[in-house]
Amino acid sequence: MLLVLLAVALVPASWPLAQEAAPGPIRVTDIAGRELVLARPAQRIVLGAWVSFDALSLLHPEPVGLLAGWAEGGANAIQPTLLRERFPAIDRVPVIGRGSFESISAEAVIAQKPDLVLLSRFDAFRYGAEAPPAIAQIEAAGIPVAIVDFFLDPLRNTAPSLRILGKLLGRDEQAEAFLAFYGERLAAIEMRLQAAATPRPSVFLHAFAARPECCFSAGPGTIDGFIRLAGGHNIGAEKISAPVGQLSREFVLTRDADLYVATGISEGADSSGFVLGPGVPAERAARGFTALLERNDLAALGAVSRRQAFGLWHLFVHTPVHIVAIEALAKWTHPDLFAGIEPQETLDEINRRFLAAPLRGTFWTGPVRPAP
Repeated sequence: MLLVLLAVALVPASWPLAQEAAPGPIRVTDIAGRELVLARPAQRIVLGAWVSFDALSLLHPEPVGLLAGWAEGGANAIQPTLLRERFPAIDRVPVIGRGSFESISAEAVIAQKPDLVLLSRFDAFRYGAEAPPAIAQIEAAGIPVAIVDFFLDPLRNTAPSLRILGKLLGRDEQAEAFLAFYGERLAAIEMRLQAAATPRPSVFLHAFAARPECCFSAGPGTIDGFIRLAGGHNIGAEKISAPVGQLSREFVLTRDADLYVATGISEGADSSGFVLGPGVPAERAARGFTALLERNDLAALGAVSRRQAFGLWHLFVHTPVHIVAIEALAKWTHPDLFAGIEPQETLDEINRRFLAAPLRGTFWTGPVRPAP
């Protein structure tokens, strides 16, 4: 199945360029199967909280200039800090809500006079619920709403979502260029694993590991797909049926996964905490991760004593740049097989070739072991 998805990701760039050259309205069908029409490429976008700004940054040289408004938090919690130096206009973008789409009124969106509202499946449907009434209200005002997905089912939906966005922005060529890069790297990992036919190490993915409560993890979808593609087995999927849920401390300790992967973010953390992300120095990330592993519940894990404990930036789960996270996971699960893959080189190339707002900081750490 994944090879089919990769074949879709590697469709030649000539296909969208032919469409881009055609005159007339822009017609797309979004990830939710909803048809929408734009008279011309979108220039005033209201962005939902769970559509990573990176998706715009991959396609457009002035992504902040596209924003008519956005919802704070979610996938973009750190974006104002990240963008301010390069794009100071970020501080003038109207904030029309925070977090879930339910916090946003249709009137607040309509007042910004956007020509497109861009939402994620997580904004619009959460885990399968009905779409909020505000979407119908916005569309009734003549404003198209497009739904994309880089989070709930990223391996299936990243390529079509980025193509949808490329078409809506009139940036098809840029979308295809990134997807060719992305697809080649995914295929390289999958083909190497298929040729080696090695066992899958078990992985305990500990989401938001700095939180005191135990233990948020991933079920089917989201980062579970990254772990599987990287050649691992996500133990969270054994107990969690939704994309996100909690595992008991007892299960985590008795299951004793081969690898421990903690996710963290940089927002609002002090220097003593476990932090990863843009602007975080490597030594600070390593120091915080070492302190995290000294917690009694984590120090008891076999993966920690075996130096098979790693940290990963949590917001990779929301961005098309997640190929970097998959490469890191592949190196951790099968270090000999993927010795020649360097996630940092991949991120450097993405920053150089694609992102208008580059990701610079520390996005993974480990292995480390707490002091005895």
